[in-house]
Amino acid sequence: MHVISAEDIRLSGASSLPEVLRLAPGIDATRIAGNRWAVSIRGFASRLSNKLLVLVDGRNAFTPAFSGVIWEDFQFPMEDIERIEVLRGPAATIWGANGVNGVINIITKSAAATQGVQAVMGGDTNEGTYGRVRSGGQNADGNLFYRVYGSAQSANAQDAIGSGEGNGKDAYRHESTGFRIDGYRPDGARWDVSGDYYSVNSETVTTLNLPNTVIANPGKEKHQGLALRARYEKVLADGSSLQLQGAYSHSNLTFDALAADKRDTFDLELQHRFKLGERHEIVWGSAYRLSSDNMPRGLMAQMDETSQKTSTYGIFGQDEISLAETWRLTLGLRMDHNEFTGWEAQPDARLSWNIAQNHTVWGSLSKVSRAPSRGEHGLSSSSMEGQATLPFFPFPVLPTVIHTYNPGNVSERLKVGQVGLRSQWMPSLSTDTVLFQHKYDRLAGFGSPTGFGLTNAPAYIDVFVPVVNLGEMTVNGAELSADWRLATNLRLQLAQTWQSTSNVRASVGEVGGIIPHSITSIRASWSPMSQVDVDLWLRRTSQRPGSSEAPLSARNAFTGVDLRLAWRPSKTIELALIGQNLNDGACDAYAGLTSVETMPKMLPTCAPRSLAAQARLDF
Repeated sequence: MHVISAEDIRLSGASSLPEVLRLAPGIDATRIAGNRWAVSIRGFASRLSNKLLVLVDGRNAFTPAFSGVIWEDFQFPMEDIERIEVLRGPAATIWGANGVNGVINIITKSAAATQGVQAVMGGDTNEGTYGRVRSGGQNADGNLFYRVYGSAQSANAQDAIGSGEGNGKDAYRHESTGFRIDGYRPDGARWDVSGDYYSVNSETVTTLNLPNTVIANPGKEKHQGLALRARYEKVLADGSSLQLQGAYSHSNLTFDALAADKRDTFDLELQHRFKLGERHEIVWGSAYRLSSDNMPRGLMAQMDETSQKTSTYGIFGQDEISLAETWRLTLGLRMDHNEFTGWEAQPDARLSWNIAQNHTVWGSLSKVSRAPSRGEHGLSSSSMEGQATLPFFPFPVLPTVIHTYNPGNVSERLKVGQVGLRSQWMPSLSTDTVLFQHKYDRLAGFGSPTGFGLTNAPAYIDVFVPVVNLGEMTVNGAELSADWRLATNLRLQLAQTWQSTSNVRASVGEVGGIIPHSITSIRASWSPMSQVDVDLWLRRTSQRPGSSEAPLSARNAFTGVDLRLAWRPSKTIELALIGQNLNDGACDAYAGLTSVETMPKMLPTCAPRSLAAQARLDF
């Protein structure tokens, strides 16, 4: 597990969660356009990456419509985050379904840790202005704490890739508000309740590929949502601990006239932890999710059933066994049931050995599966293409409309082997090294066309393409993170990832083509005086080679340099200047995949060199 602390977030100067995640090894966070990101762990980056589990204080944050995360909808203040835990590799046993390639667990601060008033305001030469206000308090008895917040941000449109000058039509405006209450009982039990409301309005452009030309269509995206969560924790008389959590979320997503999803989701989870004898520490529990939706017909996406209720439920257990003083074996199993493929078993085994006081070697074997999402099962999507992206199509003159459909119920599967070494070489230097192999099979992709048709007015060709689970791919890689405190006021942090793909089969060549071979993050933090911070961040991502199936997914290597200068004239005031993409070379956007999980192709944009000023006031 890699932990990004609240201090790491503050010193990074990042203005969004995906930017912060670049601090961790294994993370591929790429801006598509404006506030839209593709984030993944160990490959498969797309706007709605469906092999990544994201939790916010234990609440599952992915949308069942596409089993993905819409990152622009995360609008709670960055200052309220206590830490972000990044688990690379399968972690479904305890954390939940969809944790195929990894888990991102966002943990916010308790209300007791956010007392008083805080205001943050800033402006950016590139993206616009933002402001956040938070207020916290407590009751007279000191056993109940609360906080409320409000946040707003607006951003200008970026330049479109290609011309470097055209308006990319990706301006946006965010508003959000929320609260959290923490209570502590005399018997040692604790509870907390939180709620968040957000509204996101974004410009967007979808592209239609016609013979010899590309038509860009401006549009609007509107996202509104509400999330409520409640949790109760207690240490029982026998020393075991019990946790019960429930959550409700409502979302209303509108992608202009192309597609829409209105959804209500209920989650309930129970977890019990106890010791059995001297050697066994056991965690077991159960989870249930009910989701009801309304997905009306759009111009480019239609469901076989416009309204549907789907439920998933499961049980899980894990036993951490002390084999000897320096050996630990962890065995876990999760059994989940979904309405598309039935029961899915996900076993996991891990062995660790403390070879010395400050050095631990570990290895793991895991098998996980990913069931089809609501959007993959019964979705018909239409997109207009030309011969350049349909080499099998024999009529290059007329525009082509592709209709995709999913005729089957098959889960994707993954087998993973990992070995690692965690070392504390000295009090000021620690490293974490991991080698891994991910072997995927039954990956969803597009099959050969099953039918053709001709529409006369206006004249275009209909092509019907099924979604099939015939894909295979192997991803081999290594990850290295290092944290070196050279002095009390100087710190260096490294996050390095190397990846390669092999055994790519069927229609997943498009996915393999967007996995970069190397991702590097180097950050230096220096405090020449107690009230001054200087933070330099260097990032580099190697070339994305693309593929014959998706030549537009190819991207050149890029390097980004960020610099943050902060001054605290008093304990309650911090003023900061933040320069991003100072080398003017961090055009990391790419068009995004038109695949089973994603929206239609979007016009990619670039964020040029920018300078931001920010003030933080604490009262």
